[in-house]
Amino acid sequence: MRLGVKSKEAIAVTLLTFFVVITTTLIHLSQLSRVIVQEADRQAELIARQIYSQSALALGRAPRRDAREVLRRDRDLRSFLDASVGYSPHLLYALVADRSGRTLLHTERDREGVIEPARPTLAEVSQLDAVRRFVTLYRGAPIYEVTLPLRLNDVPFGSIRLGVSTTLLRRELTAALWKSMTLAAIALPVAWLVAMGLAQLILRPVRALAEEVDRLRRGEFEVGGLTAGDDEFQELSTQLQSLGQELEADRLATLSEKAHFQHVVHQLEDAVIFLNQERRVLFFNKAAETVLGRGVEQAVGERLDDLLPASHPIPSLVDQVFEAGGGVRNATVRLGDGERPRELLVSVFFVTDAGQVMGAAILLKDLESIKTVQSLVSYSARLAALGRLTSGIAHEVKNPLNAMMIHLELLKEKLEGSPEDVEQSLEVIGSEIRRLDRVVQGFLRFMRPQELAVKPLDLNALLHSVVALLDAEWHSHDVQFAFELDPALPLLNADEELLRQAFVNILQNACQAMPHGGTVTVRTGREGSELVRVSIADQGVGISQDDLDKVFRLYYTTKPGGSGIGLSVVYRIVQMHDGAIEVHSESGRGTTMVVRLPLR
Repeated sequence: MRLGVKSKEAIAVTLLTFFVVITTTLIHLSQLSRVIVQEADRQAELIARQIYSQSALALGRAPRRDAREVLRRDRDLRSFLDASVGYSPHLLYALVADRSGRTLLHTERDREGVIEPARPTLAEVSQLDAVRRFVTLYRGAPIYEVTLPLRLNDVPFGSIRLGVSTTLLRRELTAALWKSMTLAAIALPVAWLVAMGLAQLILRPVRALAEEVDRLRRGEFEVGGLTAGDDEFQELSTQLQSLGQELEADRLATLSEKAHFQHVVHQLEDAVIFLNQERRVLFFNKAAETVLGRGVEQAVGERLDDLLPASHPIPSLVDQVFEAGGGVRNATVRLGDGERPRELLVSVFFVTDAGQVMGAAILLKDLESIKTVQSLVSYSARLAALGRLTSGIAHEVKNPLNAMMIHLELLKEKLEGSPEDVEQSLEVIGSEIRRLDRVVQGFLRFMRPQELAVKPLDLNALLHSVVALLDAEWHSHDVQFAFELDPALPLLNADEELLRQAFVNILQNACQAMPHGGTVTVRTGREGSELVRVSIADQGVGISQDDLDKVFRLYYTTKPGGSGIGLSVVYRIVQMHDGAIEVHSESGRGTTMVVRLPLR
C-alpha cells in the first residue's frame, strides 16, 4: 500500500513529535533526578553541619571531660539529632560515631554502641551520569549516607553520618516520571490526530520545536515561546521553556559557585596554582602572581614551563609528579638570588574526578610567615612562663623591699642629726629601693592577668583625646599630629582604659623617635567586614631590619633610659582584645604601627 503525501507528513510529524517528547522528557528526568539527589545531599549535609555545631557546643561546655561521654549524655545534642530526621523527608537516621566506627549517638537508640557498617555516599550518586543514576536509585543500595568528619582539637575524632533512603527518593522521582509519561502519552495521540487533518500547519511548529531542542542541546537555554496558538505544541514549547529555565538556573548556580570558589582562593595567603593534564594554567590566586610574574588573564592557558624559566625549581617538581605519580609534600625551594631570597614550602598533588586525573594543584607556603607565627607562639609561651613567676617575685622581692623601707625610716630617725654624708647615703639607699620597687610594680602590671571592662567605644574620639593629651607636651618639640579618620567607623566593643594606655605608648614612642620634630599621622578605617584598622606613622629615625622582630620583646629597647616594657604592654593589650599588631619601618624613613581590632 502506497502512502499519500498527507499520510507521510502525518507519520513524519508524529515520529518527530515522539522524538521531541521523549528527548525532552529524558532530559527533564535526568536533570530532575540529579536535582533530587543533590537537594537531598545538600539538606543532609546542612543537617550534618548543624549537628557538628551542636556537638562543638556540647564539647565546649565540658572541655575536660571525656568527649565520648559528653556527646552521649548531652540532652540538647540528642534532641537535635532526633529532630533532624523529621526535618528532611529523605532521612532515615542520624548518628555520631567515633573514629573506630562505633556508634556514640543514634536516632535509633538500640543501635548505639555497635559498629555501623560503611555505606556508599550520596555524593557518588549525584556524580553519575543519568542512566547509571537511575539504575543506582532503582537497583542500588537501599540506603546511602552523607558523612561529615568530626574533629577534636584538629585531630580526627569520629564522624557524623546521615542515612538517606533511596525508596523515598524513588517515590519522588517516580511521581515525576509518571507525570512525564502521562504528558508524553497524551501528546502523541493528539499530535497524530492533528497531523492527519492539518499536516501542513503542524509541520511548521514541529520544525520550530526541533530547532528549540537543538538550541537546548547546544547550550542555548532561552528556548520556548516560539510556537503561536494554544495547542499541544504550545504546551510542549512551554515545557521546553521551563526546562531551559531550569538548565539556565543550574548553569548560573554553577557559575556562582565557581565565582565564590575563586573569591575564597583569592583570599588565601598561600599561593595556589591549578593545572590541567597538559600542564597548562587553569587558574591561580593573587598570592601566586608574584611567583608567576603576571596576572591571571595573561597566564591562563599557557604552559607552566613557558611561564617560568628553565632553572626554576617548581616545573621540575611538577614533572616529577606527572611522570612518577603520587605527589610532593612540603618540598623546600629557594627563589631569587638577591639579598633576601624567598624560601617556600611547595606541595604538588593530583586533582581527580571519579577516579580520573583531571590535572594538578600546586600549593606554595612562605616559610617566612610560618617562622613569624612560630616566633609569636614561642613569645606567647615565654610570657606564660613569666606569668607563673609573678607570685614568687611578689613575695621574694616586694616583701623584703617593704621591710627595707621601714627599717630605713627607723634608721633615719635614730641617725637624725648625723653628718651630711651619712644622710646623703641614706637618701641614695631609699632612692634605689623606690626605683627597684617601681621596676617590680611595672613587671607585675605587665604580667598580672586583667579583666577586660568591655563597652561600646568610639575609637576616633579615643584617639583624639590621646593626641590632645600628648600635644601639649610635644608641641614645644616641633611635633605635629595629623588625622585621617574614617567618619563612618562603627563603635568598637573594647576596654577603653587599656586601649588608651596602648595608644599612649605607641604615640609616645612615635614622638620620641623624632628628636628634631615632624608629623605623626593617625589613620583609621574598616578592613573587611569584621576588623577596624588603626595606623600610626611617624617621620622619625626608624628601626633597622635586624631589630624589627625584637621590638615587642619584654625589656628590649634601643632608647637610652628606656625600660623595654611599653611595646610589650601594647602587644599584650592588643592580644587581650583578640587583635593583631605589626610594625613597618626603615632606618631614617620613619615607622608605621598598624593595629587591627575585631568589631565583635
